[in-house]
Amino acid sequence: MQRVFKGLTRLRGVITLIWTDADGFVRLRLAGVVALVMAASAVTALGPVALKLVVDAFASGGRGTSVSLLVFLYVLTQWFARIVGEIRGLLYARAERRMSRMLGERLFSHVMQLPLRFHLGRRTGAIGQTLEYGVLGYQLVLHTLVFSLLPVGTELGTIVAVLARMDEPMFLLLFVAALVAYAGAFASAAMTVGPSAHAAAAAQIDAHAVMTDSLLNYETVKYFAAENVVQARAALALAAAETGWVAYYRRFALNGLAVAAIFSAFLAVTLLRAAHEVQAGLMTVGTFVLISSYMLQVVRPVELFGYALQSLSQGVAFLEEALALLREPPEPAFRPSSVRPSVRPTDSGSVVSGSVVSGSTGRRSAGDGLADNGPAVGATVDFQDVRLAYRPGHPVLKGVTFSMQAGSTVALVGSSGAGKSSIVRLMVRLLEPDGGRILLDGVPLGEYALSALRRQVAIVPQDSMLFDESIAGNIGFGDPGCSQDDIQGAARLAQLHDFVMSLPQGYETRVGERGVRLSGGERQRVSIARAALRKPRVYVFDEATSSLDSVTEGEIVRNLREIARLGTTLVIAHRLSTVVHADEILVLEKGVIVERGTHVSLLERNGRYASLWNAQQRSTQGSS
Repeated sequence: MQRVFKGLTRLRGVITLIWTDADGFVRLRLAGVVALVMAASAVTALGPVALKLVVDAFASGGRGTSVSLLVFLYVLTQWFARIVGEIRGLLYARAERRMSRMLGERLFSHVMQLPLRFHLGRRTGAIGQTLEYGVLGYQLVLHTLVFSLLPVGTELGTIVAVLARMDEPMFLLLFVAALVAYAGAFASAAMTVGPSAHAAAAAQIDAHAVMTDSLLNYETVKYFAAENVVQARAALALAAAETGWVAYYRRFALNGLAVAAIFSAFLAVTLLRAAHEVQAGLMTVGTFVLISSYMLQVVRPVELFGYALQSLSQGVAFLEEALALLREPPEPAFRPSSVRPSVRPTDSGSVVSGSVVSGSTGRRSAGDGLADNGPAVGATVDFQDVRLAYRPGHPVLKGVTFSMQAGSTVALVGSSGAGKSSIVRLMVRLLEPDGGRILLDGVPLGEYALSALRRQVAIVPQDSMLFDESIAGNIGFGDPGCSQDDIQGAARLAQLHDFVMSLPQGYETRVGERGVRLSGGERQRVSIARAALRKPRVYVFDEATSSLDSVTEGEIVRNLREIARLGTTLVIAHRLSTVVHADEILVLEKGVIVERGTHVSLLERNGRYASLWNAQQRSTQGSS
């Protein structure tokens, strides 16, 4: 019983989702479809009544117009049910496609608004398959409710009403008893079929995730000639999905056998009873035809109900993962704080009132964002005792404190896994700190709208992932309203323009999925141009020259300094030669800043930084 209640709760959640997403256009057409379905089902159930009247008319010797009218009435019931079916199909198709589009948009939009912590724990293939299954599940559920459960309920209700008016309590009792037996069989099936469908759907999503992961890493597969390895993984996952679906269909088939046994038993009892009453003169031949027709006719809605159970269990199982996604909380637009900015930032990045730029430092108030298209003005950034852990008991940052003055350049160096990239994610609130505060111009980041905050910070990541679009489209991605001149100007700053103009299609050259048609250095320069185009107040270069050769790296470093001239800059670097110009260098080890100072002062201290510098110098001299 608990499983049945849980299944009904899930179904209610699905119906609520469908109705919530429906607009006036969809609701009006769905209401029309429901009315037509109920009318057609009621008329179908009354068809045997017309047939009874025809048979009784023949049995009583009736002829002429009255019999013809009865025959016409019977034919009319059959015609009406079919013509209504065509009309409802047209109405339903328009409503269903609109709903599919709206649900797909809602699911995709919600997934894109989920925080980074969620995406770090999920595989891309699993999310994609969940979205696909969510729309498919919705289609199955809606189609089943409208074209199976609703007509079945209407038809069976009409039959019960007709039998109740015939003053035949025995046959009404037999019919109701049959329905109760069917309901018991379906309830028993629901307790086993539903969980089986959910397990099978989960296995299918996992299999899709495994295959997608292999496709995303196809270069690695090729490098190591590991096609057999990934094929074996995919085969194992698909086999698990196959086992799950086979178990599901097995349980469904057992339910079908039970339903067939119930039908045969009640049909035999009902017809034997009716035949006995006809022979005893207590029932007309027409009534016998009516009752036998109803007992035979009930098979069709019961079979439909069985198929509906199958589709409904599949649809709910498919939608359950999508509903779980929708229950995931999105990124918070604001996070309450005891420190309130004097000027409230808005989603558009403009200021409500009182924006001031202080003369010497170029400091602007919290909501200033990039309201104009003028040159960027550097912002101050303060990390105050910031702590972060991706999972309990495994801290990544352990009380990090540092400041970046407006217009300054701060470098962050250290070994892999020290927490450098986590600091980048915190600066744009891809992650929220577990403790401490991060301030932008003296205002906690949580007081900014996410869109306003992220317009003020531009990041050039180590791995530049590009869209399968043109070079111009990738550069202009962060500023959709920019002009072609703006794009080319940013490309020149990134030392990319000459290369692009050497291509046959110039800036309209498509870069391929994830930018695979460009070299690593070319992808990085596109990423640098994309950041420069936005004219942010804070630049973050996360190993921005890691994919470049030494000559190009030198050119890019000089250009990065030019690009960031009017902004505050955080440079995360492995090669220390790229950060010797920084106003301050922070050495991060195991989530703690162990040294800080200028390049010269750190070398004089002869500590961790000096050790890293000397090691890199010896490596460079040895390679030369």
